[in-house]
Amino acid sequence: MKFQQSGCLCTAKRTGRPGPSAETVERVRETFVRSPQKSTTRASQELQMSQSSVWRILRKRLRVKGYRVQLLQALNPQDYSLRLNFCLDFQQRLQEDGFAEKLVFSDEATCHVCNKVNRHNVCIWGTENPHATIEYVRDSPKVFCAVSSCKVYGPFLFCGANCYQY
Repeated sequence: MKFQQSGCLCTAKRTGRPGPSAETVERVRETFVRSPQKSTTRASQELQMSQSSVWRILRKRLRVKGYRVQLLQALNPQDYSLRLNFCLDFQQRLQEDGFAEKLVFSDEATCHVCNKVNRHNVCIWGTENPHATIEYVRDSPKVFCAVSSCKVYGPFLFCGANCYQY
C-alpha cells in the first residue's frame, strides 16, 4: 500500500521538535566568539536557555569542539642538566637491593595553593584546536598526599623550603 501511494518503501520524514531559530544560533555563536573559554553552563545562564541546548547548538549547528588547555612546566636552562643527573642517579639506585620497595608514587594529585589553572576546568571552544598552553612556576606552595601499599603519607603543605604536616 505504501509503495503504491508514494512509490517508495522509506518512512516519511517525521515532524519533530523544531530546531533553534537562526537568531538563537547567532546569539550562541556571538557569545563564544567574544569569550571562547566560557563554559556552556555560564553561557546557558547568560542566554537564558538550557545548558544542553547551548551544547547541542555548539556541536551540531556551529560544529565547534571544546579543547583542553595543556599545562607545561616552565623549564629553566639549568633544569635540563638536573633532570639528566636525576635519571642517571635513579638508574644506579634501582640496582641496589630493596630500593624499589621503598618507592611511593602519587598520581600527580598535587593541589596548588596559588591560582594555578586546573586544566580539567578550562575549555576553549573553536572549530580548530588552538594548541593553547599555560606555563606555570614549578615551586609554588602546594598540598601533597600519597598512598603506598602500607601507608598514607600526608597531607603535607609545602611552602618553599618549609613543610607542614596536618
